[in-house]
Amino acid sequence: MIGRPLTLPLAQGPGISATRRHPETKTLRTNLIRNLSRVGAASLAAAVVLVPTPALAGRTQESILQDDPQVLGASASRLDEYMGLLKSIGVDRLRVSVLWSNIAPARDSQVKPAFPAPGPAFPQSYPSNAWRPYDNIVLSARKHRLGLIFTLTGPSPAWATPGAHEREGIFRPSTRDFREFVTAVGTRYSGRYPVDDRFPQEPKGGTPIAIGPIEVGGTVPAEEAPRLPRVTAWSVWTEPNYPSWLRPIWLENNPRRARDMVAAAPHHYRGLVDAAWAGLSDSTHGEDLILIGETSARGAKRPSQLGDAMAPAEFTRELYCLKADLTPYAGRDARIRSCPADAAEQRAFRRLHPGLFKAAGFAHHPYSLDRSGWRVPTWRPRLKDNVPIGNLNHLLRTLDGAAAHWRSQEKPMPIWITEYGYQTRPPDPLAGVTLARQGPLSSWGEYLAYRNPRVASIAQFLAVDDGPVPGFSGRDPRRWISWQSGLYTEDRRPKPSLKDYLRPIHTSQRGRAVQVFGGYRQAATGVPLFARIEYSGRNGAWLRLRSLTVRNRRGYFSTGVRVPRAGLLRIRWRNPVNGAMIASRSVSVR
Repeated sequence: MIGRPLTLPLAQGPGISATRRHPETKTLRTNLIRNLSRVGAASLAAAVVLVPTPALAGRTQESILQDDPQVLGASASRLDEYMGLLKSIGVDRLRVSVLWSNIAPARDSQVKPAFPAPGPAFPQSYPSNAWRPYDNIVLSARKHRLGLIFTLTGPSPAWATPGAHEREGIFRPSTRDFREFVTAVGTRYSGRYPVDDRFPQEPKGGTPIAIGPIEVGGTVPAEEAPRLPRVTAWSVWTEPNYPSWLRPIWLENNPRRARDMVAAAPHHYRGLVDAAWAGLSDSTHGEDLILIGETSARGAKRPSQLGDAMAPAEFTRELYCLKADLTPYAGRDARIRSCPADAAEQRAFRRLHPGLFKAAGFAHHPYSLDRSGWRVPTWRPRLKDNVPIGNLNHLLRTLDGAAAHWRSQEKPMPIWITEYGYQTRPPDPLAGVTLARQGPLSSWGEYLAYRNPRVASIAQFLAVDDGPVPGFSGRDPRRWISWQSGLYTEDRRPKPSLKDYLRPIHTSQRGRAVQVFGGYRQAATGVPLFARIEYSGRNGAWLRLRSLTVRNRRGYFSTGVRVPRAGLLRIRWRNPVNGAMIASRSVSVR
């Protein structure tokens, strides 16, 4: 999410906080009211997009959802209820922010505390109640057979950043300390760590359970204590191209022109990726699904505004030490960016930064949002290095160019969409799209992701709307810096968009030919599904246009039909569990 972290107290444990984030509230607020409400429903059907053959579209696209405030502060019983809800609506994987400052001891101190033995790379050296929200999450996710992805991220504790200033926690956090923290997290969720921190011994002559960095295949006690489940998917740092999460973004060198600006955040993020890769490898997760990036959708490049976010494609080039033409920096330009400056250093670059080349994918948050408000999913920004969902191929070309230059032998890196959605107005009276348009726009974006074979996931941020900020009233912008993109209202009433989440539908039309995209999210992975595309004309009766068996593992299809005249289209799905027929939203056709 584009925005700054807001620390809120949680129900469990002292010093624990959740993160609620909102787009650039202060700079966007006056313009966000001019949003998509002026774009009529007809424009949805009018956009004609040529659809690739099924072989070119995504076949295994996962559904990811993130809602930290609902899970990090929940009691075990409330969390169990919430996890059951996510599973029932078809979520494949829950993304959770593992906030360094929430777990670290003495997080507000300028001096690193003396960790008890065996030290900061071991989970038992941290306050036990700090782990409790994450322990509850992994246990509940296992119960409900819900996948997880843990995002290892800041803010860091104050002692891990240099000096005392207002940017504590995000200003050049120590990569050495981050590696130790990641190792501790990876060890705790290695699948071999006791639920209650006790380490039983083998009977006489046996070997104690390994703790800390664990060697796969080591001896486990014959009578095991209950173990915390293993987490097998990870990502590294939230929105490192955005100044709410990592600083400095640009080198403060008083540039006169945009071309004089020097990127700073990509270098430091490179170090954080190195640290996380090493920490996960140290704790048996080296072969897990590990994502890098987690970039926000947009930035700017203005010499007078060095505090601005960096456009994600430019951030990615700089991460790989490449100029705009995808050739490497050299000499002084390289050194000032901590990039390889000569041939010998360039030869070593890939070996020294394995996470940049061996990661399973590049995570991105492609919100269709700019300073003027929310945009349709096919919108492309003026600054081409900004990457909403309609401009994903530009980011893919950047990643491919980096792999080609550094002669990476790995497979082409896919994009994992780990945040996405549309905020609604209401409940926010100042910013968002109408309740009726949230679902159609999200389905449209999901279709764009589906038709791109390099996109591995689609995401929904949030499940439940954030509430307004207490202490402010009415239309005060400070009351609405929280985020309202959920499928449910704050009091858990379904919003209209829930129907589109469960059964997305999007159409594009040329003449009488209509391309229909649909999905049935609640079905179990890999189960064949029966679907029927139906048309309704002037008399209101529904006519079957096409029946099909959907064999996509995630329940998606895209196919063509012809309509006789203007009317409505819908998809009726057969529930594979009880055989009932259930319809998608109806879509207007011309």
